[in-house]
Amino acid sequence: MSEAEQKAQTHEHIDTICDCVRKGLEAVAEAFTPPEAVGNHFREAHIEMLRGFRALLDHRIEHLSRAKSTGTRVVVE
Repeated sequence: MSEAEQKAQTHEHIDTICDCVRKGLEAVAEAFTPPEAVGNHFREAHIEMLRGFRALLDHRIEHLSRAKSTGTRVVVE
């Protein structure tokens, strides 16, 4: 077998391997891509979690705003 034939055969093997890897990666990506309904559900859940944190922060801010100052008054001459 000539050197040119060996190089051609090597390129064919590399192309075959690349095709197999590409198809494998596409299969994995397809397997782990959730349906649109699932994505929407998780997006809505994320929004609800953020709203819960916002409510918690608003409650804490309101609580701190109502708290009376417990400091001591000092008369400055």
